[in-house]
Amino acid sequence: MTEASRPVSGRGSTQNFTHPSPRRGDTPRLASCAYAEPVQDDAYYMQLALDRCREGIENGQSPFGAAIVSADGELLAVEHNTCRADHDPTAHAEVQAIRAACQKLQHRYIDGATVYATTEPCPMCFTASHWASVKRIVYAASIADAARFGFRQLEISTEQLNTLGRADMEIVPHFMRAESVALFELWRDKQA
Repeated sequence: MTEASRPVSGRGSTQNFTHPSPRRGDTPRLASCAYAEPVQDDAYYMQLALDRCREGIENGQSPFGAAIVSADGELLAVEHNTCRADHDPTAHAEVQAIRAACQKLQHRYIDGATVYATTEPCPMCFTASHWASVKRIVYAASIADAARFGFRQLEISTEQLNTLGRADMEIVPHFMRAESVALFELWRDKQA
C-alpha cells in the first residue's frame, strides 16, 4: 500500500488515504468513477481559467483555458490553447498549463494538483494529467459541448478514461458550464 495526501476542501486541507499499488499479473478491475463535489475555491480558480480562455479568444486562439493549483493551494499556472499560434496540435490549454506548472516547480510531477479546465479534457490532456500525477480535474463544458461548436473531439469521457485507465482521479464535471459555453459562443461569433 502507498500513502498520499489529497485536498478534500479549501486551500491546503488534506486527508490521508491509502491506495493499493497494482502488482504485476493483476487483472485490471474496472471500478466505476464517482464524481467528486466542488470545494470552496473551485469557482475562483475556474474563473481564472475562463478569463485566460477569453484572453486566448481575443488573441485568435480557440476557446480553451486551464489553471493548475497545487495540493497546498498554490496557483501554479493559468494558460490558454495556443494550437493556432504555435502550429502545434498538442498545445492544448491543459498541456500548456502542465508544462508551465512543471517548469515552475522544476519537476515533472505536480503531485496532488487540481486542473481546472474550461472544457472536459480530451484523452491527450487527461493522460498528460495522469502522467503528471494530478489528483483532481474540475471541468466546465463537456466534450459534447465542444463538438456542437465544431471541434473534432474523441467521444471518450474523462469518466471512461479514469475508469479504464485505473487513474483514480477525482472528477468534478460541468462546474460553471454555462460560463464556458458562453465563451464557445463568443468564439463562434468572432469566426463569422
